Amino acid sequence: MSLKPVYINLFKIQLPLSALLSISHRVTGILIFFIVLPVFAYILNILLDSPASFISFTDAYNTSIFLRTFVLFNILIFQYHVIAGIRHMLMDFHLISESLYASNTSAKIAIIIFFVIALLTILGLI
Repeated sequence: MSLKPVYINLFKIQLPLSALLSISHRVTGILIFFIVLPVFAYILNILLDSPASFISFTDAYNTSIFLRTFVLFNILIFQYHVIAGIRHMLMDFHLISESLYASNTSAKIAIIIFFVIALLTILGLI
């Protein structure tokens, strides 16, 4: 009995929404660990170094669209990760069923909550 290799085309596999949310939660966790935390630690170091460095950074932040966009994008990554993480914790504590329907419904709710919070963040209301 010989086992032949099986060719699986990953571009043709249609993952459920809950799987995509789970994968993106892991990706945002990696981004947070390697990009968001070091950058925000560096920014916090600049802000707390001296009053002059605080004023210098806030001036750069107010004049640079790139810096504002970068900081906002990092905040949105963190918010998404937290919301998806809460969903995973609710599933781990069996407060959300692990059926496909329940996990897809909770994924849709998590995405809607993220978009509402992201919109409020972008508008400056949070």
